[in-house]
Amino acid sequence: MGSAPTIKKLLICPILLSLWIALAVASAVSAAPKVSPTAGWRRVDIAATGSYFFRYVPASLNTSRPAPVVLFFHGSGSKPFDYQGTVQDAAERAGCVVALPKSDSSAGWGTGDDAQTVAETLRLLREEMAVDPARIAVSGHSAGGAYAYLLAYTTRSQYSAVFTWAVRYYPVAAVADPAYKAPIRMFYGTADPNYGGSYNTLKMQWNRLGVASEDDIRVGLGHSDMPADAMAAGFLFLVGKSYPLSAPPGVCAPGPTTLCLQGGRYRVEVSWRDFAEKTGAGSVVPGATEDSGLFWFFAPANWELMVKVLDACAGSGHHWVFAAATTTVEYTLTVTDITNGAAAVYRNPLGQTAVTVTDTQALGCP
Repeated sequence: MGSAPTIKKLLICPILLSLWIALAVASAVSAAPKVSPTAGWRRVDIAATGSYFFRYVPASLNTSRPAPVVLFFHGSGSKPFDYQGTVQDAAERAGCVVALPKSDSSAGWGTGDDAQTVAETLRLLREEMAVDPARIAVSGHSAGGAYAYLLAYTTRSQYSAVFTWAVRYYPVAAVADPAYKAPIRMFYGTADPNYGGSYNTLKMQWNRLGVASEDDIRVGLGHSDMPADAMAAGFLFLVGKSYPLSAPPGVCAPGPTTLCLQGGRYRVEVSWRDFAEKTGAGSVVPGATEDSGLFWFFAPANWELMVKVLDACAGSGHHWVFAAATTTVEYTLTVTDITNGAAAVYRNPLGQTAVTVTDTQALGCP
């Protein structure tokens, strides 16, 4: 039924933190494309992970302004092309670009290179067209829908809204992004086993977390049934929400959990999960320099992670990212280039002693 992956794999993928792991390796991306994107379907191969995605540009897209984007994740045992017909009309109705990436495993999402595939999907879309950074939403069916809400709430990815279809319950202890709680819309048919097993528990979870939620329940429909009007309503819900960008383009806004380096060009953030399934965002230790800073997770006097971003453009054509941590908890370190949205992401699995990061090809120049 497309909802079988285990919570340990689905929540945050345990990718070894080594020198070759650098997600969304940057190249300078212009703010707007030279030509309007071609309407219709297109397959895009992702060289970094060996995966691919299908993207659809609707004829209804307003190309005079940056495009809203919906990332739609397929269910386990399925492929992106299984959903092309389902999402196409909804994308036309909503006037948004939709991208359907392929997961690393047929069992669902959250394993292998899935996080990098998602990051590369967005990077490649930005190379082709101007993307509205405030309106990038996530959606999906079954395991893909669960991955969508876990991405939105357990990472600080600035997704504007979530639309799920026939999803299972997975626990979210806290919303990782202190600036925004993405609203969620859930669709279920009453004949779907996940409706009886997960719907009420998810509703209680969103209420506890303070996440605004709405739902569309259809009597008698099963796990893979999706009426066209319900999908269109879900996409219209997504494009109607915006992430509140707190700083103008090209400027990093420092905060309690946001470290700004290299004159504010780079935003550095970290999220963590401990052995008791508690989650949170790393807090910045006061006194950061132009190049480097520190984070604490559990107490201000107990520093966990040092991060350094160096300008090595003259010698290597890249900005370097170095990091060192003294922890065995799971964490995700994200270094984002504010000028173009490119990001380098590093993860430490739960229970592993953190490995030093010395990534000399992390982010591009100028």
